[in-house]
Amino acid sequence: MLTQEELVAYNAQGLFPGPLETEEEFVNRIQALKESFSQVKEPMIPEVHWHWVRTYLKELFDFSPYFLPAFYSNRSLALWQGAASWIEDGKIVAVQLRKAFEKGSFLGIYSREEILAHEAVHAARSGFQESRFEEFFAYMTSENRFRRIMGPIIQRPFEVWPFVFFCCLGVFDSRAFLGAFFWMVLGFYRLIRAHWTLRKASQNLQKWVSSKKKIRSFLLRLTDCEIESLAKGMPIEAISDTSLRWKLLSSYLN
Repeated sequence: MLTQEELVAYNAQGLFPGPLETEEEFVNRIQALKESFSQVKEPMIPEVHWHWVRTYLKELFDFSPYFLPAFYSNRSLALWQGAASWIEDGKIVAVQLRKAFEKGSFLGIYSREEILAHEAVHAARSGFQESRFEEFFAYMTSENRFRRIMGPIIQRPFEVWPFVFFCCLGVFDSRAFLGAFFWMVLGFYRLIRAHWTLRKASQNLQKWVSSKKKIRSFLLRLTDCEIESLAKGMPIEAISDTSLRWKLLSSYLN
């Protein structure tokens, strides 16, 4: 059986249990992740390129990623793509960055550190199957205020296509632009509502968690339903359970 100290040690490396994971499943996932990490064929990015990212994420979300393979390569990337995540069974197994990132940034817009931090958050939540707040946590790593606020407006890649479709159709029939407008309004409504929910959940957590850093870290390790419940004012006792994940979460409580 994993001790509290072992759980906290794994947690510090960005390895924490998902909502439905048993202790056996969690340990097996860690083992598989470490084996996958050791078997990557591509030359991985230098350790020095991780230093700032690890320090930053430790301060932001209380973990430093050590088992996320990342490499530089332009292979299979479209001209406009700066990076890509390789996913198996719905989980990130490696991050590919365009070779231009070796110098620090791509097109002067995204920095190497921002991309690595963003993907490390997704990788840390690989035990979760939660979509509503996933991108909000990932974009919290951005130092650009506009991206932190607006980045999560698109939560899944396919959500762009209805907007593009209506805009293209609007070239032939201007009424189609109304469809694009309403699609955009729906996106803004969802964005604003989710930001409000996270803010209310953070405010209510102050009764049980002592610092802003711990509150952010605690929220990162919650399910969508738990965050929504906290935002509605439900007490910790009403949403906690006896799972391995909540055994870890108890270490953040006052």
